[in-house]
Amino acid sequence: MGTVLEVQDLRVGRGSKDKFTAILENVSFKVKHGESLAVVGESGCGKSMTALSIMGLLPPNIEVGSGHIQFDEQDLTRLSTREMNSIRGKDISMIFQEPMTSLNPSFTIGNQLAEVYKYHSNYTVQEIKEHSIEVLKKVRIPDPEEKLDVYPHQLSGGMRQRVMIAMALACNPKILIADEPTTALDVTIQAQILDLLNEIQEIEKMTIIMITHDLGVVAETCHRAVVMYAGQVIEEGSVEEIFDSPHHPYTRGLMLSAPRLGDRKEKLHVIPGSVPDIDNMPNGCRFAPRCEFVTNICREEPPVLEEIGKERRVRCWNKL
Repeated sequence: MGTVLEVQDLRVGRGSKDKFTAILENVSFKVKHGESLAVVGESGCGKSMTALSIMGLLPPNIEVGSGHIQFDEQDLTRLSTREMNSIRGKDISMIFQEPMTSLNPSFTIGNQLAEVYKYHSNYTVQEIKEHSIEVLKKVRIPDPEEKLDVYPHQLSGGMRQRVMIAMALACNPKILIADEPTTALDVTIQAQILDLLNEIQEIEKMTIIMITHDLGVVAETCHRAVVMYAGQVIEEGSVEEIFDSPHHPYTRGLMLSAPRLGDRKEKLHVIPGSVPDIDNMPNGCRFAPRCEFVTNICREEPPVLEEIGKERRVRCWNKL
């Protein structure tokens, strides 16, 4: 499988050239055609900011300071707004965390699907309706013809999420970015959404980037994983490698923090402290203040992301 997207030394933050405060620091990873890549980490680690950087949807006060995002021989960080608009929603689509805030409450589902086709195709009104019904069927929404005329608030959370997936799939994108797609859904609906994404990925041979803090989602849906902490990639490998033999203490802590069936008497592992503020990053390793294996060099020198095998990387002075 060839590479469909490559993020190279991406640095994103706020401020001027004289005083630039980085939120993402030298983030690098590749995504292959047809694979599912998980971007994992707790809240505040930079997962969603990475996704927004790829989509060109950074907040007004945030910008790309340096680095590249290569897609189809184009550097997305160098494209104009108009050029990026032609890619966003057509070649690269995104499912956002909360469908109720992502869908416009004032327009019907049919209106919102139609906007996607109007912008990225030359379909007639009848063809737009036909394709809208077809994509709603693809995401298993019952009575799709009727659902075109309903408003978001008339649907359940699970159905709204399916509509968001339908809008993302409307133009058959090469890459689908799913940002916490099962947040705020009950367990049964979560499983249905994940099964749907797995089925779509397998049938369409689509590349999926899954942004999540849920290790269960990673195990269920993804081939490879990139673990982020405090705006940096700290470990990368296949899902099996990451789960079976994590080399970074933070990754190990995430694995131990996941509840397991049958362990009722054992307390869940807790990583002490919290993710550092971007204005007050540690001098050495960013995880050092929370790490149980910390040594002097960890507090003094920032480690580099080192290759330790085929498609296996880790950023740590004291690899486990």
